[in-house]
Amino acid sequence: MPVTATATALEALTRLRADHGPLILFQSGGCCDGSSPMCYPAGELLLGPNDLLLGEVDGCSFYIDADQYELVRLLAPSAGNVFAIGDPDQAIYSFRGGDVAYFLRFREDFTDPRVVRLTRNYRSAAPIIAAASQAIAPTSLVRGRRLEPARLEPDAPPLGLFPAATVAAEAQWVAATIDELVGGVSHRSFDGRVDSRAAGAEYAFPDIAVLYRTDAQAQAIVDALTAGNIPVQKRSHDRLANRRAVAAIAREVRFDTGATMVDRVRAVGRVLASGRPPLFEVDGAASAMLTESEVYSAVDLLLPLAARCEDLESFLQALSMGAEVDALDPRAQAVTLLTLHAAKGLEWPVVFIVGCEDGLLPLRFPGTEPDAEAVAEERRLFFVGMTRAQRRLFLSHAAKRTRSGGEVQHPRTPFLAPIDPGLLQHLGEAPRDDRPRHRQLRLL
Repeated sequence: MPVTATATALEALTRLRADHGPLILFQSGGCCDGSSPMCYPAGELLLGPNDLLLGEVDGCSFYIDADQYELVRLLAPSAGNVFAIGDPDQAIYSFRGGDVAYFLRFREDFTDPRVVRLTRNYRSAAPIIAAASQAIAPTSLVRGRRLEPARLEPDAPPLGLFPAATVAAEAQWVAATIDELVGGVSHRSFDGRVDSRAAGAEYAFPDIAVLYRTDAQAQAIVDALTAGNIPVQKRSHDRLANRRAVAAIAREVRFDTGATMVDRVRAVGRVLASGRPPLFEVDGAASAMLTESEVYSAVDLLLPLAARCEDLESFLQALSMGAEVDALDPRAQAVTLLTLHAAKGLEWPVVFIVGCEDGLLPLRFPGTEPDAEAVAEERRLFFVGMTRAQRRLFLSHAAKRTRSGGEVQHPRTPFLAPIDPGLLQHLGEAPRDDRPRHRQLRLL
């Protein structure tokens, strides 16, 4: 039940809590999108009758704007409890209305909150944690921030840093490095197919993600990986529900009785492509007729989602929660490409962050200069990207890049400056023998 911070919404939520007890409030649209909070009963969770549980309120998966924050304050009585989870150093959605200031106001607006700090990191190797902590330190919103690795591995590799001459060279290096990680030429079979993991290889294609600041950076990477016979899945942020034919199929599929969701989507597609029945919008006005190609295109886009959904409820919920045309399939035997924003909440054994340049990180548009808060949020975005990596993290930057129709030269991102050189391996150069391996752990 989507709501906004109005008297009507407050009354509706109050009735829900009266009928169902404790509520869980979270953002619709997934970790990268959403326009309004949604509220569901807490079910069997051990919450009291006046308790309110919030998902990440730091501007991440659940971002808070002024109306939503006021709604939370109205819903939580003085005698009730508010349980909020979040990390202000991962607040990266100001462009969608999220404001990290509400997280920082929490202690002022709710009396004597108990703070539990989660300082142990179970995801990333020690060098990645150390480097990410150093990168965020200049503008960290967490006083005395400390992250400790759950495992100490003396042989954990340092971060790889590659300076490329051009965007094409950067993309070719990414492809060559991935090829090496998955076992080199041995993973190609005689009939041209690509196995996900070569014999003896430490990583498979689904273990690897390539992250970038803007979607425009993706094409060079896609071209290089395709040329290297490396399978790719790319997230496009094109929401399925925004397409007219998809919306029509979602309305009609409720009335089909096929055995599976795939059968139901196909059956509804055939009916709509034939021009029957007349389509109606929510307000009852007849819509323009859909073309046959429009309908079958929507069917093709919906079939992968339908195959992953066991029933109608999960299918419709996925659409309402922002399922995308190029939604990521964790089972796909492919390297994943997506923006840094879209990577929030995900993780991979191996992560590449390309375009680590001043102009992309932080992002600068021609003729403009970001203010201090904008640069701080860009640093948080870099921190989020770094902490997606479990075991290996590779960073790269290009000396020349085409932007806004012209070739520009940018130095590497200033966000690398706080990172101790002992945590970085400069790829393309001779190995440095003067750096003790155990020094990486001391840098924590």
